Amino acid sequence: MKKAVYYGPKDVRVEKVEEPEPQAGQAKVKVKYCGLCGSDLHEYLHGPFPISPFGHEVCGEIVELGPEVEGFQVGDRVNAFQKDGYAEYMVAPQERLLKLPDSVSWERAAMLEPLAGAAYAIERGGVKSDDTVLIAGAGPVGLLVLLGVKLLGVETVYITDISESRRRIAKELGASAVFNPAELKIPPKMKELTGGQGVDVAIEAVGIEATLKDCLASTRYRGTVIIQGIFTEKVPVHMLGFVTREMTMIGTNSINSALALDWIENKGIEPEKIVTSIIPLDQISANGFEALAADKEKNIKILIEP
Repeated sequence: MKKAVYYGPKDVRVEKVEEPEPQAGQAKVKVKYCGLCGSDLHEYLHGPFPISPFGHEVCGEIVELGPEVEGFQVGDRVNAFQKDGYAEYMVAPQERLLKLPDSVSWERAAMLEPLAGAAYAIERGGVKSDDTVLIAGAGPVGLLVLLGVKLLGVETVYITDISESRRRIAKELGASAVFNPAELKIPPKMKELTGGQGVDVAIEAVGIEATLKDCLASTRYRGTVIIQGIFTEKVPVHMLGFVTREMTMIGTNSINSALALDWIENKGIEPEKIVTSIIPLDQISANGFEALAADKEKNIKILIEP
């Protein structure tokens, strides 16, 4: 079978390898799509994390079961929350599988894992329907958070991004207003829009110093800042405002797949709207990682189809 093998920064090769065989408690999955995650892009550009999640946004069909698997059968459509999904086949332990109803399209299923990250962040941060929310970053993370808070009933959601096309999509998906942080200072604008108070919740969805500082400076007294972006550099932060405004800052790095599936199955959320291209596995480097790194105006979410 074909599989994308990670050798190091900017060195991912699609090679012929043997198909994996499921062991006890595992299922073999024929991969339909694997989403290109921001964490995968960071690994491609900068090197692996201590525990690499490379290729973990997977949906597909079970084609073989190992011994001692319960609750699944051959033919089940599943999400597999397991790395090594940039391949024609993968194996995953049964506890990392989620059975999908037939009503969920493959494109929507492919977006369940990143949507589950947004669901977890929103739940972990205690976002309420009457909150005023700022989302810094209109990439996949920020746009999925936007969909989630709108589903929750939040009426006022501001979103920032330097990309014109991403701001446009954010507006189409329900943002109250969008702003380019390269053209105006975000904290004074947030204060202006909230009667001098600041937003109730700010969500950092990029992973860079500028957006973190915008979030911290835009949030009201005893407000909440949720950090979901992936930081690869150390960030100097002046903590006086954070302390004097008695703010809460929360890091989030998990998923709530059950909540995301409920949103998809019962609430009609459409996370596949942010997918900008579906490409074959052979093109994962040139038209996947390199394209996403080079052109964020054109590319938001890319799915790999083995």
